[in-house]
Amino acid sequence: MTVTVRNLQVLRDFRAKLIRFAEEIEAVLLSIQSETQHAFEWIEQDRPRYWTVQQRKAFDLVASTRAAFHTCQMKTIGGRRSSCIEEKQAFEKAKRRLGQTQEQLEKVRRWSVQIHHDVDEFRGRINLLRRLLDVEIPQAMAMLEQATAILENYAELNPPPPSAS
Repeated sequence: MTVTVRNLQVLRDFRAKLIRFAEEIEAVLLSIQSETQHAFEWIEQDRPRYWTVQQRKAFDLVASTRAAFHTCQMKTIGGRRSSCIEEKQAFEKAKRRLGQTQEQLEKVRRWSVQIHHDVDEFRGRINLLRRLLDVEIPQAMAMLEQATAILENYAELNPPPPSAS
């Protein structure tokens, strides 16, 4: 294979751009890893804590609205029992809220399993990029440096013929 090099500056420029590329990729990787960690913490810690508190509040609300509903049912006014519509609606609403909190906790558990899987897969792919940054780009830069040095030495030994102007 024959290569014709007319301008060594092109190799130097390419090497500089390769260095900038590696620096930019490194910054992007750090940003992605940070964002991934935030998402992981949100699903693993923040959401379970939030929905557990909400579930406790919903249990308390169900208990208090049930008590109010039963108390209302026991009352008689003028020998007639109250319809207790508002109390019954509040009790039903509290039960629906409790159901929502339980659903959300279950979703968070499923998301947790899924994010573990996704993060493991993501880390595997990132490791390929990390290898590129840590091994292959430094090897390419070393090869470019070596090639540039060899070509510079060759150019010093064999200066180009004067151009006919």
